[in-house]
Amino acid sequence: MGVANNGSKRKKEAKLGKVKTLRNNFYIIKLVWVIEPKRVFIEFLKNGFSYFSWVFYSVVFVRYIFSAVEKGKGFREIAVFVIATMAVVMLLDFFAKWYEFYYKPISDTGIYEKLYAILFDKATAVDLACYEDTNFYNTYTVAMKEADSRATAVLDNLSGIFFSLAAAVTVFWTMYSIDRYVVFFALFPIIGNFVFGRIRNRLTYARDLDGVPYRRRMEYVNRVLYLQDYAKEIRLSNIFTVLRNQYAEGFKGIIEIVNQYRLKVGTVTFWQYLTTFTLIFEGVLCYGAYRALVTKTITLADFAVLGSAMVSGAWNLIRLSEKLVDTYKNGLYVENLHKFLNYESEMTKTDTKLSPGQEISALEIANLSFTYLGASRPVLDGINIKIRKKEKIALVGHNGAGKTTLVKLLMRLYDPSAGEIRLNGVNIKEYDLEQYRALFGTAFQDYQVFALPVAENVLMKEVTRAEEEEQIRSALQRTGVYKKIATLPKEMYTMLTREFDDSGVVLSGGELQKIAVARAFCKNFQIIILDEPSSALDPIAEYQLFESMMEACHSKIVIFISHRLSSAVLADIVYLLEDGKVIEQGSHRELMAQNGKYAELFRKQAEKYLAGADHL
Repeated sequence: MGVANNGSKRKKEAKLGKVKTLRNNFYIIKLVWVIEPKRVFIEFLKNGFSYFSWVFYSVVFVRYIFSAVEKGKGFREIAVFVIATMAVVMLLDFFAKWYEFYYKPISDTGIYEKLYAILFDKATAVDLACYEDTNFYNTYTVAMKEADSRATAVLDNLSGIFFSLAAAVTVFWTMYSIDRYVVFFALFPIIGNFVFGRIRNRLTYARDLDGVPYRRRMEYVNRVLYLQDYAKEIRLSNIFTVLRNQYAEGFKGIIEIVNQYRLKVGTVTFWQYLTTFTLIFEGVLCYGAYRALVTKTITLADFAVLGSAMVSGAWNLIRLSEKLVDTYKNGLYVENLHKFLNYESEMTKTDTKLSPGQEISALEIANLSFTYLGASRPVLDGINIKIRKKEKIALVGHNGAGKTTLVKLLMRLYDPSAGEIRLNGVNIKEYDLEQYRALFGTAFQDYQVFALPVAENVLMKEVTRAEEEEQIRSALQRTGVYKKIATLPKEMYTMLTREFDDSGVVLSGGELQKIAVARAFCKNFQIIILDEPSSALDPIAEYQLFESMMEACHSKIVIFISHRLSSAVLADIVYLLEDGKVIEQGSHRELMAQNGKYAELFRKQAEKYLAGADHL
């Protein structure tokens, strides 16, 4: 991937209108208000007190002290004012510390928890195809990474804008009352932040966005190195060299991007800091000194107030302009969050919400074809299969034939590129997606075991009722792994893996696969899909598992994928797939009688088993 090409695409993404930027900021404020309205109120109160203290000290306090001395007011009167001021400031400071060290950490945690709950709910509804779209995945990655910090940053930023504007107006009105021309120095930080600052933030955003693919590559290597799943392969092979090269390429890409933006960002930053800090600070001090010491047109007291107000006004104006620039910057980042949360699944874009019910007469695949995003050839082409009530079918064929893709389409994890799937004569797109998927009990060959108790790994949700425990126990017994689970310290409530619990257990591959298969038997599913359910089992355990499955599922539709054709003998109909097409179909006996490719594959596997037995 070329950095230049990547950058040109990102520049288009980095441009965002002012109105859209402002809407994005208010969008996140609205989100925080829904999550925790109290935080919004206290955030505004905190910023109001903070800017009030700053302006009071720099303008009111200094002016009163100098005026009191000039007018010859007594020490007691001045002391009372100073003590009263200190008391108020101490109370405000106490509130600020309470907010910073007590309220904010608790509030942040609550906001993050509820915000990520919203993000997680959305993530579970994202179509599987989106994970194959690099642009969407980058948006998803940035949204998840930035969500927590941006939410509170936008809240602090917008409340800061309101009060810094009020503070700046107050301070510069005081300066204007002393010398009307001094306020022209306020133009410098405006130019520095609104012109140069905006350009700088746009460049840094584009630079960060260009780096996302390379950072993802580096983060992938980091993740692989600390996950136990990859530990054996890394230690027993030279794959780490390849991963290290991947990391180095990612790092090189980041450096190239930094170098690409370095001169631009450096130049803009120089002019930003010159206009924002140097010209206003030195300018006002020199101008005030000239008026007080050379032309003697203002008093030293006025000069002191002017200097104090200048510092306060300059910093307030700098903060205001920085926060306005940050509003734009936050708007750019929030755009990713906004896009992600407003994403609508293509599979749920239907006005009809039919219930599929529990009675299934037929599941039919009609002229189905499917091509993965970005692929040039279809992985499935012109598939026609009709599965009747209680029927057991086997999908067999070499790797890459399209078997797993076909069952994913049946479960509506993807939608067909052409053709349709019908349940009881109705296109499955017409059914409520959640209710339709609830018909399926599944066990995938690439199953995942979670760092949770055995029971929750089987039920795939929190156990809340006693009858659910019996369902779990029965499912584990059917897959032949319950005897092992019964020996564990907490039986079915023993934690799997030692990710978070030192007392957790690490089971064998075959035992974990049986737990994964138990998921399909734990509820009253109408259609059971088993994708290579016995790949980690020996032939005897495999036979026992399939025998148990067929007995438990006598009244259900069963679809299973297996490379071991011995299991296909148990199916009512076998479908042999090759290059995305069904090339043979029929019962085991019928296909053996046809003496075609299925019969050839079956005999070759049988010969290997027999040859292995002869050596025993």
